[in-house]
Amino acid sequence: MIEVTFFTKDCCPLCDAAFFVVKKLQVRFGFQLTRVDISEPQNRQWFGLYGNDIPVVHVNGREVARHRVSERELRKMLDSIQTE
Repeated sequence: MIEVTFFTKDCCPLCDAAFFVVKKLQVRFGFQLTRVDISEPQNRQWFGLYGNDIPVVHVNGREVARHRVSERELRKMLDSIQTE
């Protein structure tokens, strides 16, 4: 199963646009999606790592996108993982 983690925080228009892309691809690929708000106290380590460099997308624990999410590139990556 493919696992996607989406790192975000409130009041981030770039994150909203990127999350739309990720959710759209979730319908197609059926991956498990976790949304992490880096501004929450329990996610302090992620805030320290990403700060204002969001959104960030991990696929199976590996960073694959930062700031902008290309639907085309993410779809190609997910296709390749699914066919392995």
